[in-house]
Amino acid sequence: MCVIAGYLGKEAAAPILLEMLRREEGLAGGFSTGIVTLHEGVLHHAKVVGDVETLIAATPALQLPGTVGIAHSRTPGGGGATYAHPFIDTFQRTAYIANSGVGPYKGRVDTAGAAKDLLERGYGFSTACGEPFGACVPLPDGRYIHPCDLRSQAISAGVDALPDEPLRLLQAAMETHRRLPASILGVCLHTDHPDEIVAVRHTKPLELGRLGDGSYVLASSTMAFPQGVQWHFHAPSFSGVRIHREQGVQVVPCNDPALLPLGLPPSAAAVAEAVVGLLERERQVWIHTLLEAVVPLWPAGGLNEKEMVVFPLIAALRAEGKVELCTERVPGVEPGLTAPRTIVHWRGR
Repeated sequence: MCVIAGYLGKEAAAPILLEMLRREEGLAGGFSTGIVTLHEGVLHHAKVVGDVETLIAATPALQLPGTVGIAHSRTPGGGGATYAHPFIDTFQRTAYIANSGVGPYKGRVDTAGAAKDLLERGYGFSTACGEPFGACVPLPDGRYIHPCDLRSQAISAGVDALPDEPLRLLQAAMETHRRLPASILGVCLHTDHPDEIVAVRHTKPLELGRLGDGSYVLASSTMAFPQGVQWHFHAPSFSGVRIHREQGVQVVPCNDPALLPLGLPPSAAAVAEAVVGLLERERQVWIHTLLEAVVPLWPAGGLNEKEMVVFPLIAALRAEGKVELCTERVPGVEPGLTAPRTIVHWRGR
């Protein structure tokens, strides 16, 4: 699990993105963090092992230029900063971040074949290493790469294959996630498309908001939103979303029978019973525990949208004064580092 943030507007993107990440990183991040902005046809990026504060202290992240950008913070994982998001394609045109898990797609997707095809087309992989890790993708030479490195290269190749299409970034991203599916939200920028952010959402959360000045924000939870959001939209399951500076938000359904189905969602009452019941019993609960508490409400062995039902509920309970969110620090992935973890305290009656 990870958290993401995006901004497309009139102000400098980097400070807004980093503040949004700071607000939500305790939900599912803080162990590796990164940011990328797009300015005058160039991607500017920075990433570290550590949380937002580490990123600001160790890199020029806060000063990255541009009024469009995306940012990411993740739970523990190997590979050091190389495996932190964002991932930039070989030709420095596409930037990609994702909140993903293999889930029930494990063993169903030919990632090795996709990687071989991209190598033959001149794409390389910055994350290639000699030791397997997590859901890594094998290369023909015996090395392994991060699956999001694979998707960033595939999206870039897909854009090149659609040179005259105005929606080519959206189409390339949707096709990539169709061929390389997961329980995922993928978000990308492209240097040929400086006025848009594209996202593909299968089951991981995506909240969109519009500020009073016409700027757009996106995040894993509305709890990350800055003040002044006047319009809010839950991106639907299995959809591609294009957020354009002038043309607004466009949503395209992912109608592909090859994608695993999502079980019928539980009722709001069932979700509230599981979450509030646990809070009433325990009084202080790690938000990850609340997420796992609702998983049995979906059919076993399939896809679920636990974040999309728990995060909004917690936000609503917080607004009503029934819960308080507190942050504790836990050990990070390197000596001397810590990461934030959000604890939900029950204050209701």
